Amino acid sequence: MGYLEFEVDISPKAKVLQEAAREFGMEVMRPAGIELDKLSDPADVMAEGSVLWDVFKKYRELGFHKMMIPRAYGGSAGKAPAIAQTLIGEQLGYADSGLAISLGAASMPFAMAILSPDAEVRDLARQYAEDTEADMVGCWAITEPDHGSDWVMGTTKAGDNPKLGPGTRAVKKGDEYIVNGWKAAWVSNGTIATHAVLHVGIDQSRGMHGSGIALCPLDLPGISRGKPLNKIGQRPLNQGEILFEDVKLHKKYMLLSTPGVFGSNVFGKVFLGTANSFMGVTFAGLAQAVLDEAIKFAKETDYCGAPLIEQERIRLKLFYMFAMVESARLFARKVVNYRNAKKPSPVAKGISAMVTSSKATFWTISNAIQLLQKLYVKYGDRERVRSFIEKIAQSDGSKTQMDWGMYGIASKVLATETAFNVAGEAMQIFGEKGISTEYPVEKMLRDARAAMIEDGANEALALAASEGL
Repeated sequence: MGYLEFEVDISPKAKVLQEAAREFGMEVMRPAGIELDKLSDPADVMAEGSVLWDVFKKYRELGFHKMMIPRAYGGSAGKAPAIAQTLIGEQLGYADSGLAISLGAASMPFAMAILSPDAEVRDLARQYAEDTEADMVGCWAITEPDHGSDWVMGTTKAGDNPKLGPGTRAVKKGDEYIVNGWKAAWVSNGTIATHAVLHVGIDQSRGMHGSGIALCPLDLPGISRGKPLNKIGQRPLNQGEILFEDVKLHKKYMLLSTPGVFGSNVFGKVFLGTANSFMGVTFAGLAQAVLDEAIKFAKETDYCGAPLIEQERIRLKLFYMFAMVESARLFARKVVNYRNAKKPSPVAKGISAMVTSSKATFWTISNAIQLLQKLYVKYGDRERVRSFIEKIAQSDGSKTQMDWGMYGIASKVLATETAFNVAGEAMQIFGEKGISTEYPVEKMLRDARAAMIEDGANEALALAASEGL
């Protein structure tokens, strides 16, 4: 069915990107996702010659992987229309949510590489932007066997409990961190990734608040992988465990080394809000796909000599599904696009373009981040400094960022639960055919269910975000 386009300021360029994503999604991703879903052994998903790699390469050829990389490093962030990433995310989720997550997670380490004070590490962003063969793949290595949604609670006041400390730990020795631990099988792209955004414990006495974040090459001695995870939903999404045994990680890869920062309201809530806002867009797209499949089936299937959709109870069910899907979709869009709501003047836009096109800008930002961390470590326990930090955290700008993070989490919770509930309703419309692999709705139901515990279980996310109420 057709959907009204409530975003009235979508530029022709953004529409072209949206259409390219729709075509890529339906011609490449959807059939690949169905094929990969049917493989009994998850190792076959990542095998050489698998259609998974065709998806990755086509995605790179279209340049979609550059959306999170600044222009200074060959990316299109700041160059492509701001809303384009949202529109693309919807289409990828519509096509196959598992593959959409895999493609998105693949960019994370390289988008964050620009925060390193080391030029060689920052250059990974450029190398990734130029990679059309999918030789570089990223993952977000946060979940652990004993700590899944605990990481979400790490952004709350309770996160400073020493008993909540991460299992994967990094101890600084000279210019290196010695990393030991185990990241669980839920790490997206875990067994195919070349680099990871790695969460580690630095100060165990501060629980999750004592965490650090590193960009870790996964070819270092002491790193090994487990088997890819065999699961009911999002089977095209490779997930698997990563083990660290006395891994020597140079300090240049440690992006966030100051205990206490991860647990701060501003960083923690915004970090989670950003990740979950894009989950919201992805699964709003999946919910849309479910609705379209249900409407198509109701129109094409006869019941007592007439199309199923002519049954009032079916039409009523479809309308309520439509209302839920559109509510989730529009909310997800609104949250992601919030930061872009204020249009800059032509002069400001020109200055921004010039600034983000210079590598010197990111040299300055990365070194400023390191300097602030050093100052925080040295003076953070002084009453005057604490008071100053609290005032910043309570300022309108920071409070707005925290609120935005809360909305990002709300978007993920709403979209994933909407997708699952709508898929359940669709199964009722399909009847016995709904549980057959002949139709994609049973796969969509499984994919939506997996999302409700992804990036933090919905209940834990909601509890963490509720501190902002």
